[in-house]
Amino acid sequence: MAAEHVSFWRMKVRAGKVDELRGVMSWQQVEGRLRERGWVASVVGTRKDNPDEVWGCVTWDTSDRYYKNAESPEQNEMFQKMRSLLGGDPEWFDCDVLEERRA
Repeated sequence: MAAEHVSFWRMKVRAGKVDELRGVMSWQQVEGRLRERGWVASVVGTRKDNPDEVWGCVTWDTSDRYYKNAESPEQNEMFQKMRSLLGGDPEWFDCDVLEERRA
């Protein structure tokens, strides 16, 4: 399925909290719910020169479904847990997909 919406984000994680953040972001717990809501794919990584800075992108089938999920109580609960591990608010960049390629 091709994605219509992509969000890029950057989080500055409090020192020593990256593994805890990974636990909160565990897709095993939420993948089924997100697939039903239009989630297509995600990529998350840490900067090579700053492992406490986490970058990622997530793609959704439509922007409407992305925003509907973002406003859900379940997603807010997950966000609040993530936010407690950060040194500040994350930066979000919501975009329309121009092109998507995979090997």
